[in-house]
Amino acid sequence: MPHHLCTTARSAAYTALLLALTVLLSLLAPMGTAQANPPAPTAPPAATEDCPAFPLSAFGEAAPEGNTLTLPAEGTACYTFTVEKPGLHRLVKSGGNEVAITVHDGEEQVDCYDTDWGAGWCRLERTGAFTLRLANRWDPSTVTFALTPLATDEGCTAQVPTDGNSAPFVARATAPTAVQCARLDAKPGERLTNTVTTTTYGQSTSWITDGTGARICPSRREDDNDGCVLPGNGPYRVLTQVTNAESGFPAEYTLKVRRISDPVGCTRVPLNTYNSAPTKATPTSGCKTFTAPRAGRYDVYGVDTSRTKLKVYDRAGKTVCVTWNGCELPAAGDYTVHTDDATLILDRASAAGCESAELGLHRSTFASAGEIDCVLLPLPAGARLAALTPLSGTAPRPDLTLFDATGAYGCAKGDLSAGSCELTGTPPFRLEISTDDVDPATGPYAVALHRTDAASGCPVLPAGDFTAQSASARATMGGGVFSQCFSIPADAHSAQESIQIQAAPGTRYGADFTVLDQDGQQVCSTYSALSTWTTCAMAPGAEHTVLVNGRDADASYTLTRRDVTATAKGCAPNPVVKVGGASSAGAMGAPGELRCRQVTTADAEDVVHLDVRDALGTANVVAYGADGTALCNKNQACAVTGSTSYQVLVTVRSGLKAAPDYRFDAVRIATATGPAEGCVRVPNVSYGYGPVTGVLDETRSTFCAVLPTAYSDRFQMEISDTTGAEETAVPSLYDPSLGNNCMLHIPGGYHCGVSEPYTKEVTPSTLVLSLPETASKTSYRAKAVCSIYRCGTEQVTVGTVSPATGAAGSKVTMTVTGTALHEEDVVQLYVNGKEIEAKTTAVSADRRTLTAVLDLTGVPTGTWSLSVSTHNGVQYPRNSFTVTAARLASTKPPVISGSAKVGAKLTAGTGSWSAAPSSYAYQWKADGTAIAGATGATYTVPAKLLAKKITVTVTARRSGHPDGQSTSAAVTVAKGDAPKATAKPVISGKVKVGAKLTAGKGTWAPKPTAYTYQWKANGTAIAGATGATYTVPAKLLGKTVTVTVTAALTGHSSGSATSAAVKVAKGDAPKASAKPVIAGKAKVGAKLTAGKGKWTPAPTSYSYQWYANGKAIAKATGSKLTLKAAQRGKKITVKVTAHRTGHASGASTSTATKTVAR
Repeated sequence: MPHHLCTTARSAAYTALLLALTVLLSLLAPMGTAQANPPAPTAPPAATEDCPAFPLSAFGEAAPEGNTLTLPAEGTACYTFTVEKPGLHRLVKSGGNEVAITVHDGEEQVDCYDTDWGAGWCRLERTGAFTLRLANRWDPSTVTFALTPLATDEGCTAQVPTDGNSAPFVARATAPTAVQCARLDAKPGERLTNTVTTTTYGQSTSWITDGTGARICPSRREDDNDGCVLPGNGPYRVLTQVTNAESGFPAEYTLKVRRISDPVGCTRVPLNTYNSAPTKATPTSGCKTFTAPRAGRYDVYGVDTSRTKLKVYDRAGKTVCVTWNGCELPAAGDYTVHTDDATLILDRASAAGCESAELGLHRSTFASAGEIDCVLLPLPAGARLAALTPLSGTAPRPDLTLFDATGAYGCAKGDLSAGSCELTGTPPFRLEISTDDVDPATGPYAVALHRTDAASGCPVLPAGDFTAQSASARATMGGGVFSQCFSIPADAHSAQESIQIQAAPGTRYGADFTVLDQDGQQVCSTYSALSTWTTCAMAPGAEHTVLVNGRDADASYTLTRRDVTATAKGCAPNPVVKVGGASSAGAMGAPGELRCRQVTTADAEDVVHLDVRDALGTANVVAYGADGTALCNKNQACAVTGSTSYQVLVTVRSGLKAAPDYRFDAVRIATATGPAEGCVRVPNVSYGYGPVTGVLDETRSTFCAVLPTAYSDRFQMEISDTTGAEETAVPSLYDPSLGNNCMLHIPGGYHCGVSEPYTKEVTPSTLVLSLPETASKTSYRAKAVCSIYRCGTEQVTVGTVSPATGAAGSKVTMTVTGTALHEEDVVQLYVNGKEIEAKTTAVSADRRTLTAVLDLTGVPTGTWSLSVSTHNGVQYPRNSFTVTAARLASTKPPVISGSAKVGAKLTAGTGSWSAAPSSYAYQWKADGTAIAGATGATYTVPAKLLAKKITVTVTARRSGHPDGQSTSAAVTVAKGDAPKATAKPVISGKVKVGAKLTAGKGTWAPKPTAYTYQWKANGTAIAGATGATYTVPAKLLGKTVTVTVTAALTGHSSGSATSAAVKVAKGDAPKASAKPVIAGKAKVGAKLTAGKGKWTPAPTSYSYQWYANGKAIAKATGSKLTLKAAQRGKKITVKVTAHRTGHASGASTSTATKTVAR
């Protein structure tokens, strides 16, 4: 039958209301409901609406062919149908999730919504015609619908049995819109369970009803019991609907209805014992009954290839045990379970079937799938037990649970494998051994039993250290061995130790270990690994036990324990450095190895920043205090305090690659009195901090700043390398608790924060920038941007704004005081609808002073209102601002004329001005400082201003205007003119060797203040001859002599003039002040000697000539003469000639001797 689409117009508001209500009500419907929606407004019928009729569907029938249609977006359709028997009808749809279906009795909409079961339950209370309407809310949609009367038996199949030994009811659903009906063999007051499943994957529902078709069982169980107690008088039916089937329709389904009160057809099964196979009931039945001999704890399982806990019902059908909890039967008697599998039912108060076991290795076999074995333990109450099983290997793998003699639960596998299971309750204690493995579920197994609260007799694990020669112990597995124990002597351990297990090369399987104290309490443990370690707190003076657990396979492991307190051995010494100090270098061990550095500082209240870097970025640090307390263990930098010695382990996790070496930072960032040396104190962080720039390398590896943060501040870190490198500095932000709350977001960079309890006070934090993980240098630019409304504790306030006046046409620098001021805060002037904004130019580091420039160009004079508008839109009105008349403005600065040199007169020009001044004032300045008394238009430069920069500031005045000022360009004072000689210097004195010459100064203008002299010979300066007089040496004989006089005047260049030249003559000859004297006898053959005599000045040499009777004796020119026969009878004289360099020679003759005798 063709359907008719109603496309009547409706207002947008009406459509919106319809959509909102239908969506809301559809969300309230139960999940999985495939029926029509709850009551919803529909479009009013058109005046000429024509709705085709459709037939109702009987039980088992699919929707009529014409009940499938496609509605366009916001399309509607309507149908009519006839009710022949009043009662409940099921309205079902398939597809069309956005299509709302409503039923109408005339103009009134029928309520088809059940508050317990959802939409699609239409109670039609009369016979006759009804209208069904469809409205599509969104995109085009195809929908199929059907309406099935439920208060009828037409189409119901044969009765469904409820006894325990009958086969389930199997049928086929014709379509997702079909409702199937089956009669039910049941009586009032019986408790029934009802389940329906599709043969292939699908969705289905069923409900028990009486003649009305309504759900007569409550939607929620009020007493936590399964099943439904049938109300009323019957007869009863089961209605089923399959809404989805993976294999399509028709879809096969199975309906199972069972009576759990006074069950019939159930197979009786016995209780089982430990170490026995599950019971396979004969005859086979899905219902089984067993008898409990007493009230108490029982384990009740169904066993196929594995065990499944079963629900247990009493004779009244009430649920006494559920699958998610232990089973506690309230009394002796018969109980029922529903399962098609074998059963395993154990009385936990009975030890029947248990085997006795001794400490050590216990071996046995799971003979049957699902069996539970039991061993009785030879331990008293209060003892502690370790029960270890191989960590892995072939199935079956045993699971362990400890119970006491009454069946009370003791410990599960976790405590047993940890060795800390305390035996409490009533002995003897038993260990239940089972498995959940199914492939295979049977086979041999082993359990190692150790008592952990008494002396173990295990070999000693020796104390080791952080050297390459450290002592250790070896554990070997395989050949039936999967666990070993070691002891740590009471007097041979520290308070905190690291214990490490490392597999030998070639070992394929990991192992774990547990350390227990003398009371059997676990102090530390590890997970299974080829290489791992942990820190253990060791009770002073107490023996400890180490349990190593692996698998029964060839393997060898090394165990090493090391002191991590201040007495640790083998640690490299590492004193802390100040902020900006150098990092330390170290050789990296192989992955899994531990290298130790002992970081020391002077004061336990120092805060030390720790960080490790390597080329691969795989190194990590673990830091301990002096007492061995672990202070940090993160793959990031951390801060520590509270000790003067820290043991820092540097390691690369096993499985990663290790670089050959690493760099390590240990930097003091705070002391007991506050931030450490080198840390920058930041005054304010209201909107963040920075940017800061600098260079980090291995000689200066950190930057530090202390921030006045609040308890929960958050910052987005903007960090870059100014050279363009990808690796950037890494931030750490330490709050008072020393948490490093920096996290790298990809993308987005680092986010850092403070995480402390609420307080109104400052919660200071320390920002540290470190080198990148894999780079040895970075040129950083870092900025912390507050990522919340405002950081720190200061609130926004605005105080004073100054000045209060400014001249029209000028630019006025405004100063705002307050707190938490921002660069985007604005100073505003406004009057009569006009507004002027000052441009903010700076905010002080403490954000208490803001500087802005107010441009009054073109602004009329008068009084303006003034306010400060903050960056977040809050306005703070302040005092008024007065714009005064424009100040005289310089259009061209004054110019200094004249030579800028000492002694010269300078003249100031007036410059040019915006209006003609009526007068001027002057102030001369030297190097920017006013010169006292120099206030005229001219200025003569004194010597003291030599080399200084001279300016002149001209003040222009005009009535009605503020004075204007303009300063000239600077001129630099040079030296003044040199003095000039008007008469040359003159040399006085005899110009001859040995004579003293005197230099006249000459005549000069201007008059010098000092003179210097330089004597010259043949035009060349005579060394050292710089006085006003000069005595001529012999070496200048024959040369010309001049003197150059240099005239000096303070602040001026020096002038010079040279005298006329004079030629040097010989000096005076030496004169004898005593004649020469002849010594010796005057006789032939005697030798006479001539004395030199005495001379002035002293000669430099002498020559001689002997005479006989006044006649020169040939060749007698020496100072001695031997008399010969020729001189007999004669008188002898000698003439001595005295010579002196540069002088004439002088001569003197001796007195004659007596006549020379024979």
